[in-house]
Amino acid sequence: MIQRIQSLYIIVSFVFSCVLLYFSLQLSTDLLWAGFYQLNYGFWIIPIAIITVLFLFKKRPLQSLLCLLILFLHVLQGAFFIPGFDFSDGFDFDEFVIFVSLVNIVLLWLARRSIRKDDDLVRSVDRIR
Repeated sequence: MIQRIQSLYIIVSFVFSCVLLYFSLQLSTDLLWAGFYQLNYGFWIIPIAIITVLFLFKKRPLQSLLCLLILFLHVLQGAFFIPGFDFSDGFDFDEFVIFVSLVNIVLLWLARRSIRKDDDLVRSVDRIR
């Protein structure tokens, strides 16, 4: 499980999501939609889904699909916090959420690409047999 590169991408994404969850519990935001997202456990869903994807290593098509779903959730999460994006007041929680979302989008995209390559490799070996 850990020896695959997509597992490493997923673990790093899980760590970033947990850090974001920790800071979301400590801080609050003034934005309407972002506050709604924060109050309705939006930051809890992503780390739980990422750890689920990590343990679905034997079911590669489902793992790839869930990875795509989590990628969409990160895009949605970043979109909720874009109205608060303003560097004039310093680097605060809204900018941190957008930054972590972008990093996780890249990591999950790389993980999904690696999962699909792994699945293609397994299918090609099955055709040879």
